[in-house]
Parts: sequence; structure tokens; C-alpha cells
Amino acid sequence: MTLPAPNLDDLRFQRDLVDEARKKIIHYCPEWTEYNLSDPGITLIELFAWMTELMVYRLNRVPEKNYIKFLEMLGLQRKPANSARTELTFWLSVPLPITPDSDQSVLVPQGMEVRSELTDTEVLFTTNYEKEIVPPILTQVRKEAEFNKNHFARLGLEIFHPFSHTPQLGDTFYLGFDTSNNISGHILKLDFTCDPTEAVGIRREDPPWIWECMTMGGNWIPLALSTQEGEKDTTGGLNNEQGSLVLYLPLETAPGMLYGLNAIWLRCRIEQRNALQGMYSETPRIKKIQAYSLGATIPAMHSINLKGEQIGVSNGEPGQSFNLQSAPVLSLQEGETLEVEEIRNGETVFVPWAAVENFGNSTRFDRHFVLDMASGLVQFGPSVRQQDGTVRQYGRIPESGRKIRFSHYRFGGGVAGNLPVHSLNTLTLSLAYVSRVTNLVRAAGGRDQETLEELKLRAQRELQAQHRAVTAQDYEQFTMSCTRSVARARCLTPNDLPEGSAGTVTILVVPAVTDALQAGDLSSLRLDDSLQTEIHTYLDQYRLLTTSLHVREPNYLGVKVIAKIVPQDYFQPAEVQQRVLDELKRYITPLVMDDQTLLLKTDDKWDGWPFGRDLFVAEIISLIQQIPLVKYVLEVKVLYRTIVPIEETWLYDETPTPDLSPVENVLMVPDDGLLCSLDHEIEIVNIQDVYKKG
Repeated sequence: MTLPAPNLDDLRFQRDLVDEARKKIIHYCPEWTEYNLSDPGITLIELFAWMTELMVYRLNRVPEKNYIKFLEMLGLQRKPANSARTELTFWLSVPLPITPDSDQSVLVPQGMEVRSELTDTEVLFTTNYEKEIVPPILTQVRKEAEFNKNHFARLGLEIFHPFSHTPQLGDTFYLGFDTSNNISGHILKLDFTCDPTEAVGIRREDPPWIWECMTMGGNWIPLALSTQEGEKDTTGGLNNEQGSLVLYLPLETAPGMLYGLNAIWLRCRIEQRNALQGMYSETPRIKKIQAYSLGATIPAMHSINLKGEQIGVSNGEPGQSFNLQSAPVLSLQEGETLEVEEIRNGETVFVPWAAVENFGNSTRFDRHFVLDMASGLVQFGPSVRQQDGTVRQYGRIPESGRKIRFSHYRFGGGVAGNLPVHSLNTLTLSLAYVSRVTNLVRAAGGRDQETLEELKLRAQRELQAQHRAVTAQDYEQFTMSCTRSVARARCLTPNDLPEGSAGTVTILVVPAVTDALQAGDLSSLRLDDSLQTEIHTYLDQYRLLTTSLHVREPNYLGVKVIAKIVPQDYFQPAEVQQRVLDELKRYITPLVMDDQTLLLKTDDKWDGWPFGRDLFVAEIISLIQQIPLVKYVLEVKVLYRTIVPIEETWLYDETPTPDLSPVENVLMVPDDGLLCSLDHEIEIVNIQDVYKKG
């Protein structure tokens, strides 16, 4: 329970200052009889009352200032802004290989800047690492029934039948690519030459198949065929004489062993998602398969790169500090550090120094510095007088007159980087063979600098944990303190999970992607590898040696509400419909959408749908009925489906929506489960129509 803070500013301008002063007039100056606002004396009273109020207000700020100083003594600082992340897709002006025997590749450098034209202020995204776009090398064409036989060498001489003579559900054929050319994240175009076939029992525009690629660990994830202009499937289910299809391979695509063969694997499997697709009456007949790269996708983040910035010259004294020109500074990567000028073998060189959290373990020989990411303040170690009178130097002091520079750093971040799809389209520098660029997924995860109120709450959590993770609450607190990219965390012990093993702790993490969720982008809930690694590395400092950590996403369940309602009189149907949709999304959500109060009262602070909490259909009815604009709730249906964020990334508009299951009375949510909203359907019904049907 927080301690009560005294309110030193309890005097009000009119009641306690102006009115009290006017009451004193008759005692100290009885000849003063004009009390109207137009009187110059009254004006002077109001002026002095205003000045007094300002003084008392400043006095009331003293406890807050002391609070900030106490936090500084504890070594706590406000966390800097967090950068939005996305994936930039680069298209080539010519497919690779340019000629059949060409090994020409295209290099997209690390730090390549792409600008958005949608915002008034300049928003730049830079690529996280260097990416080489290479031509794919197809080496394997096999099918499940006879995997020991590679049909690739015989294409053009023999007909390849990808499925069994009478195709069945589950029939599969595989395409394997040479691992020497890493095509992860590539835009892959497959050209097929086939014997044309008619009346094969399928709908050529939507064949009963699914394409998948292998990822790390031998897992398969589905791929949606591209529906963009010029990239649509023209194979007719491999029954047209000439046709092509385009697949956007995810960044997780990785080489793997399949029946003892190592390659980058794709597979096509017969799977009938709906009856309208039909079913193959005979297998297609493939003569030739050719593969091309149309471009590639690269992770990027909202940041601006600065290289070789000179920040000052040392005066040789301890405790020096310098400011970088730009802030907030993003987490330093390899090669991003402070450099100090030194003389080596008669030559002037810049020697890199190491960044540390504090100088507690630094000796006078250690080239250490501390960087405040939020403000961009660079500090060198101080000299501190010890109890025995000696002076200890913490960290090395740069020699007098030596130049100090920062080799490379990135700054940026904040909610300004949370941009919609197709908003990053302008290259700041032209690249050979690159024709255009855009983001096919939302830029999400950007958060502004930590506020003082957030810092106070974090300080309470960190003081409770005592720098060692023992309880489930400790793990949750340390996960929340790790990075601004984390919005919620839940720790599950082996007793909470059926498959849990002794000594294993599971951390469920929800990333900070409120803006993307408001836009209905469920793929933003994906916990990417870099964030997962960052959390795991941070928690390793605090866990017990006998504890194993497992960091992952919750098991998300998407909920769809279909309701018929009668609005209150004199309200526009569209207004009522939107209000109901807003309240449903505000209630069924893994993250808090806004600062509005929930209509349904909850016992605890609402941070989004609680982990493992069941959903009752009666709750939805009660929620809709409590909306002031709603008069009657006639009918409510609740449907749900499993949400896998990485698969939601590749769902295009023309991809069929996965089937939904109905909820009878209650949706049972597992302990590691969390609910999120799908697209709800609210139908407005006229009350007269209801009476007529009755």
C-alpha cells in the first residue's frame, strides 16, 4: 500500500486568498468602501493572490522532486522510447537469375533507410542487418510416396506426377533448394510447365492445396499465395500449360533434414478447406519447374543512424560528462561504442571503450563509460574519497586534450513509428536492381519514453524483487523491467501446465503493440526471436541455477461476437453499432486499448483480459445491455478460433477465413490462454420489425 502524500497546496485562489483578503479590508482600511472588480485595489488583491498561489504550487512540487532524487540514488532512470519494428520488402527490377547460368546477387546493406510520406515529420526506418538477395537453386523435386527418387534431373525428359494416380487428401510433393544460397525471406516465383488438363474436378482459381515451408527445428508453417498485382496464381492448380505462383518466404525459413536430405524445403499438400474447391480426379502432369527471386524481406526498425559523431575533448578530470546530439539512443549493437583518441606506436588512433551499467566494479585501468539512453548523456568514472582518506578512481579517465567520439549509434523511437501497411515506400538512396520497397506488415511496438508515474510503479516492483527471481511474481516483475517492448508478462510454474516439468519456468509475454491491435492486426502479437532472446538473456542474471527458462507467446484465442440489438430512440444506427464494437474490443483484448473505464466492473486493475480467465456468453450480453445507447439485446452468438500470430502475418485479403467454433455457455480458457477480438458483427434491428415478427 502506498504511503499517503501530504498536499501542501490546499489554498484556493478565490475562496482562501481573494475572499479572505477582502474580508480584512474593513478591519485595516475602513474608508475603503468600493469592492467591485473594476476597483484598482481589488485588482492588486487578485494579483498578489495569484502570485501567492504560484508560490504554494511550487512548494507542493517539493515531495515530487524528493521522490525523483530518491529514485536517482537507487540508480533508477526512465527508460528511453522504444522503436517500432516492421519488415521491409524490396522488389527487384529483374528476377534472379538474370540468365540461366548467372550467379548475380543484390546486396541490401545494413542501415538502409526508408522514409514514410504519410507523416508531417520525417520518419525513417533502417534495416537491421545486411541481406543478400540471391537466385534460388532448385535441386530436389520429390513426392511423399516415393521420396527416395529425385525427379528434378529428369524434368523435361519425363513427366512428373506430384500426387498419386487417384489424388487423395494429404498427398504431398516437395521442392528442395540448395543451402549455399540462403533464400529465407525471399519472394520466390515458381514457373510451371505442364500438360494442359481439363475437367479435373477442381476449382482452378482456388485449388484444394496448401503450400508450406520448413523452419528451424523441422516445423512447417503455411504460406499464402500472393494476390498482389502481377503475382497471382496462374497455374490453375498445375493444370494450365504455362503458369506461375509467388510465395513470400518468411524470415524463419531455414534448412532442415528431411528423410536424411538437407535442403531448404517447400511442400505442396492436398487439403480441401471447403467443398467449393472440389477435388482432383487425376494428378497434374508437370514437365518443368523454374524458380526465381523477385526480391526479399528484411527486418527494420524506426531509427536514424549517426556515425563518427565527435562529442567533445577531455580535460583530464574525473567525472566528465558529454551529451550526444540526438536522443533517445537505441540499444547499442556490436560496433556501436564510444571511442577515445590515444597514441599507439607514435600514431593517433581511436580506441573503443566499453559501456557498463555503473562504475561499481570498474578499476582505474578499465576503459568504461555509462550512457543514459533516454537523454544521450555520456559519463566517465568519478573519483570517490574512501573512509580511510584515500581516493579511489572508478573507471579510466581520458587523457587531457584527447578527442572523444561515438563510432556509430542509432536514435529514434516512440509512437510516431507505429505506421500502417504500405506506408514506407521511399528509399533515401537508390540501390542497383532494386525497383521499389514497402512494408507489407504494420510497423508496431513503438512506445514513448517512460513517464514518471511508470517509473514509480517500476521502482516499487524492483524493490520487492530484491535482485533475485524466486517467486512467479519476481519473474513477472523482471520481465516487465527488461524492455519497453513488453506490455504484459505471466509466469507459470510446472504445476500450472499439464506438460510442465520440475525446475522449468514458463514466461508468457505480450508485446507492446496497442496501436496495431486497434487496427485489427493480430500478427503483431507475435513474439519475435530478438525480443525473446533479449528477455531470456536478461532473466538469466536473476534466475536460480537450478531453474530452466522458457519464454513464449500465450495461446491466443480469437473471439467473434455476432449480436442483434435494438438501439435507443433518436440515436443513429451507425453510431450505436460503432459504440458496441468499441466496447467489445475494449473488453475482449490482451492489452488496454485506451484510458476509458470498462462498463463491466472488475475486482482488480484491468490490464487487458486476464490470463486463463474463462469467458461466459452472459458477460457479453450484460456488457452490451449496459451500453447507454442500446435499448434491447435480442440475440448474441459467440464464436472462437485459435490464433497463431506468425500465421496471421501471411493471411491476405483473399485467403479464406479459418473456421470458427461456437461457444455454448462458456469458453474455457487454459492457464496459458489469452483472448483477443476478431471482427465482430453487430446488426441493428428496428423495434417495429420485432413486433411484426412476433
